[in-house]
Amino acid sequence: MTLFRRLFTFAAVALLFSGAQTLSAVESKSLLATDGTLYVVRAGTGAEFGMAGNYALPTDVVLQWSSLRQDGATAGGLIPGVAGTGLKHNLDLAYDEPSGSLIVLWTEEAPLLNLLHLGIFHANQWQVSDLLPNLGFPRALNARMILSHPVVHSLDADGNDVSTTRSILSVIWFEVSNVSQARYAPIFLDEDSSVNDVQVYDLPATIGGGGPTSSSTDIPAGAYLYPALQLEGPGGGLVANFADLNARKNFVVRITFPTDLGKPGPANPTWLRRRVPIVGVVNEGPIARMAPGDGSFAISTFIGSSYRPTLSWRTTTSVQYSRFDGKAWSEINAIELSDSMTYEKAIHLVQDMATQN
Repeated sequence: MTLFRRLFTFAAVALLFSGAQTLSAVESKSLLATDGTLYVVRAGTGAEFGMAGNYALPTDVVLQWSSLRQDGATAGGLIPGVAGTGLKHNLDLAYDEPSGSLIVLWTEEAPLLNLLHLGIFHANQWQVSDLLPNLGFPRALNARMILSHPVVHSLDADGNDVSTTRSILSVIWFEVSNVSQARYAPIFLDEDSSVNDVQVYDLPATIGGGGPTSSSTDIPAGAYLYPALQLEGPGGGLVANFADLNARKNFVVRITFPTDLGKPGPANPTWLRRRVPIVGVVNEGPIARMAPGDGSFAISTFIGSSYRPTLSWRTTTSVQYSRFDGKAWSEINAIELSDSMTYEKAIHLVQDMATQN
């Protein structure tokens, strides 16, 4: 069985189980904004939310949002243009303080493929778009997003230096297709642009890699299904961890954008390249073959100050992890769970160990 067929079968099975769970229980995600407002977004049917006959059919899957401010004021409703029969799940939320925007990312299932959607709530209005329209029949798995705020410099009409802070939303996911790989997309919230114009990058290709992956059926799914993004520090840079199945290597890359932009305008090449990511390898090593083989355990990745990744996952009785030491992946270590050692405490211990080394 080719890698594409194996991954497509895995995705279909995962969808079957996730669909059964979602139809019987509402999926919910909460976020506390910097101004103290609590946002909640829920995915469920019109019948579950008691809205059938008004804005949605009983069987329509919708997204409902609500907010609670510190002064007690509340707001909420349905995210517009979302109601439909497609299963909506894998909710992710973010809040951009400079623009005062609530951001919702979700996956919508359709026959043979799925779509990533992005909703932005700003100035009491929702803008909803297909973030990444799929071509053919690929599947986007384990999408995650992160906000960064790098400081950039440009020149005004008088040649004076102007310092501004950008708001960049970065999305990473693994795409199952004929060439299965990690993908990355930046969205620039500080600019007046449409998310339909987002440029999508194949991460292996950004470092000169990529290529056929059909012969990679011997690599455990946990080694590549969960690419990760992490803030590098206060400077606004990002680091990403992903596997190149063609090269059979694991890479940690640093992602930045131009910061000295010069004078805005079409005559300035640097200004025109301000949205183009600068990607550089900071660590590479072998595929993490000790990772779970069936992809059923969600992988958390922590990248330390030396750019060495640690992969961690939960079993029924423990939190397991392996760290790349610069030459090889360690044997699987474990923290046994108990009444005194909760999952939250164990994963924080792993994160502290990983990020400090």
